[in-house]
Amino acid sequence: MSGRSRVDTTSAEDKSIGFDYQYYYFLNELLKLKSGQVVGLEVLDDVHVERPDGNYLLIQLKHTVQRNAQDLPINLTTMDSDLWKSLSNWCKVIVDPAERRISIPSQLAFIDKTGFLLASNKSDSDKNTVLVSIDAFKAGTKTHAGLIADITSIKAQSKDATIQGYIDDVLNLDPTVSPKFFSQLQFALGRDQIIEECKKSIAEKQIDASRIDDVFHAVDSQVRQDSFATVKAGKKIAISFDDFTRQYRRHFDKARSGSLLFRRFPPVFPDNLLDQTFIKQLVDINDISEDNIEFHTNFTIRRLHFRDNMERLIQDGDITQSDIDDLEEEASVMWEGKFLQAYSSQQSTGDEGAPARAIVGDLRQRKLTLASQELPISMSNGGFYDLSDRPVIGWLSNWKDRYK
Repeated sequence: MSGRSRVDTTSAEDKSIGFDYQYYYFLNELLKLKSGQVVGLEVLDDVHVERPDGNYLLIQLKHTVQRNAQDLPINLTTMDSDLWKSLSNWCKVIVDPAERRISIPSQLAFIDKTGFLLASNKSDSDKNTVLVSIDAFKAGTKTHAGLIADITSIKAQSKDATIQGYIDDVLNLDPTVSPKFFSQLQFALGRDQIIEECKKSIAEKQIDASRIDDVFHAVDSQVRQDSFATVKAGKKIAISFDDFTRQYRRHFDKARSGSLLFRRFPPVFPDNLLDQTFIKQLVDINDISEDNIEFHTNFTIRRLHFRDNMERLIQDGDITQSDIDDLEEEASVMWEGKFLQAYSSQQSTGDEGAPARAIVGDLRQRKLTLASQELPISMSNGGFYDLSDRPVIGWLSNWKDRYK
């Protein structure tokens, strides 16, 4: 029997969440962009930030799904492959001959304008002797020679040839280059709630708390689509402050405008669409056929879209019940006018549904108003459908007797 082993499945899941972690870190850097800055995804590193003065921050992202006894991400340990692989990668970049950095002066010039950041959801720990030693060196309480001695000792303790190779790359830096590299080295550990960080960055752009999720989902969706299109076109993903402002500002402006935001909720359909009163009313006047599931579904989606948004807008405090009452009163007046017109001078045509269909057809072209904001046609349709489902309005002359 063929199939993927549990080990393979877990490995694939680890890689998937690792990619997502990298993307959301990139998204957060986009949300924090300052004028003149550029953020790239998998261009110079996992993520990089270019500053107006020409300096760069190279960022390596490492994510783990492993948890400790406290259900927190495991620590970044002294012998952690993620740690040493990142340091090795940067050391190779510093001496990269393809970038003409063979000479010591060219390496020093590169480091002078480059910062190196390892960010991870793994936790910090005072038991990680290499991090403790690097911190002591940067604080001036340990010499560079002492730091190198600590790293050499760590290599001697390792039994992993791969990690030993990574450590060699660090130790092989020129003695004049190495201290500058460690001075430019930074760590951001315990970054486990990266999506919440994105939302905090949105909040710092003066977005009301009730609209942060809307902005997040809108920007997230567009950035993902734009990034896919960029890669598909064979280009690099690098977005400047001006690019970001031009392409995504409307999502923030919309949230700040004070206008109502209408969300797309996944519809929760009734067990039987035909059991809905508003569908029965439409079927009975031959507006839709009893077996046309497509129309039943589309009209139900519009009704639910209207109803779900009314409930959410009240919960968020964007409208009050009196605003909904005013909308329903407006809808009832529209209906009443067309109803009286349709039946006041009714002539027998042999088709009792004809005037009813005329009422429905007219109201489907009307836009309702909620809290001084005009609703889209589809949502206005949903409002009329919702009223006829309760039923507050109807189409046939005897609708009250038939459906109430």
